Amino acid sequence: MTQAYADKIAREFHEFMSEWHTHNQPYDDEMDADIHERYAKVLREQSKWGYYDFSRNPQGIKRPHFGPSSAGYSDRELYEKARKSKRDPAKFNENQRYWVGIGGVLGEYLQREVLLTERHYEKLTGKKPAFKMARTKDGNPAYEHFVKKMHEIEHDGQHFAYFGLPDGILTYTDEDTGEELNVGLEIKSEQANWSKFKALDEPKKGHLAQTTAYADMYGFDYVIVVYILSYGRGWYEDFSRLKTFGKYVSEDDRMTLRQRCATAVKQAKEGAAPPIQLEEWKFFDYKNVVAKALTEEELDKLRGHARRAQSSSLPAFMKRSYTEAIEEIEAIREAE
Repeated sequence: MTQAYADKIAREFHEFMSEWHTHNQPYDDEMDADIHERYAKVLREQSKWGYYDFSRNPQGIKRPHFGPSSAGYSDRELYEKARKSKRDPAKFNENQRYWVGIGGVLGEYLQREVLLTERHYEKLTGKKPAFKMARTKDGNPAYEHFVKKMHEIEHDGQHFAYFGLPDGILTYTDEDTGEELNVGLEIKSEQANWSKFKALDEPKKGHLAQTTAYADMYGFDYVIVVYILSYGRGWYEDFSRLKTFGKYVSEDDRMTLRQRCATAVKQAKEGAAPPIQLEEWKFFDYKNVVAKALTEEELDKLRGHARRAQSSSLPAFMKRSYTEAIEEIEAIREAE
């Protein structure tokens, strides 16, 4: 199990999808009807009150839960999540609202493309597909709500859970050895522009962090992180809209994340809040709770840190982010 093997799997998935997309898309009403019927059944089941227990584990022990996206949180955000602080309300402008919606649709598109390959790839290419969507014991494809779960964990004396739903779990067949193994699929959209997509040469840090949680939840060691370009170019231009990256999730990766969550749970019980890192403030999810709870002494320390940053060798954008963070914290406190 190595990172090199993860890179190989990701490269093969890109080649697989590239070849698939040189053929006309087949229509498959039978498949679509089956998936929609299965999905409707699962959604109705999971919408019932009490289907998931967000407060206690099966033994009745009170515990917090963390979504895989929490893996990219700062220590202070994990602490606030563990103590069940109120997150800032989501605010989207019109562009951002479209951005989020389009990202979800692109994920659904790729999931469906994988399902189509299972039924049509061999007859179009003459080759058996190396990738298929894994299935549950009920025959459901292993993605989204079909495999949504609350994964209970006890680590370092603390109880917590990972709660979420993956973009996909694939079954990969190694052509050289015939070995089959499950591989996680993490789908992200790239909607900024062609230049940013072209320059993308590694997965974003927060996206990689998520894969560790999913690997622990579903027991796979390899993940393909896929970026899909939504930004259009000329109709007659031939290029790939996919970039794929492999990730080998080690046991150390799993334990490091578990330890971070366990530490956050312990700190939440004790009320021992980790310090705020101003460089992480821009995308901080608990700004209102934290800004209002700061003492004047704590705020003065943050102001001093921001002032010292201005005379440091930090890049200009970092210096600006420190200043903007202090300004936003003060504005929140003044608005109380």
